[in-house]
Amino acid sequence: MFERMQSLPLLQGLGLQDFNDLIINLKLDFQQWDEGDVIVNQGERSGSLIYIMDGAFEAEIHDENTALILTEVFDTRMTPYLIEPYNLFSVKRTYERSYTFRTKGATFTISREFFVQRMLHNNIVRSNFINYLCNNLRKSNSLRLAVPANGVEEKMKAAIASFCQTTSGEKIVRVKMNDLATLIDETRLNVSNVLNQWNAQQLIELRRYGFTIKDFEKL
Repeated sequence: MFERMQSLPLLQGLGLQDFNDLIINLKLDFQQWDEGDVIVNQGERSGSLIYIMDGAFEAEIHDENTALILTEVFDTRMTPYLIEPYNLFSVKRTYERSYTFRTKGATFTISREFFVQRMLHNNIVRSNFINYLCNNLRKSNSLRLAVPANGVEEKMKAAIASFCQTTSGEKIVRVKMNDLATLIDETRLNVSNVLNQWNAQQLIELRRYGFTIKDFEKL
């Protein structure tokens, strides 16, 4: 248990004594999930740290302004995933995305109260949390600057990247052609031409009301 917990974001670097001091008062809230189970919904109030410990899952954001829906696929076989810890202290304190299991999975939850009252008093945990926030901000800035917005193709990549958490892996985009064209200030025909070009190059798979990007880094 100690070795597994040590691998979790925010808990790296804890010694056995620090771990024991925290765990003695911590309710271990482990939960098993089935394929298709929704962990949290976009807009739901954030009241705890939720670690996805096992399973493949989707993170989906629905943008109300453009009606664009973007879904990213993740797998925790390599490392656990922490769901939006920065929103524990945001103004709205709500989740920016919905998270749904694609396979059977497992989560581990720590309440906001315990995190604030006990864990943040530990210097290592507090430093890890600050580093996590800084790295998240750096990644967000990198995504916005990853693609120069010159030309139709580059503008489309930049627009999609602005909704992503990472620039790698599978992305499922559901959006009307006219809405995507409006988003990047281009014509519907120009957008359609680029999508057909990507589809011919087997970079995407066109679907009704959207498309699937097989690997965003290859665009």
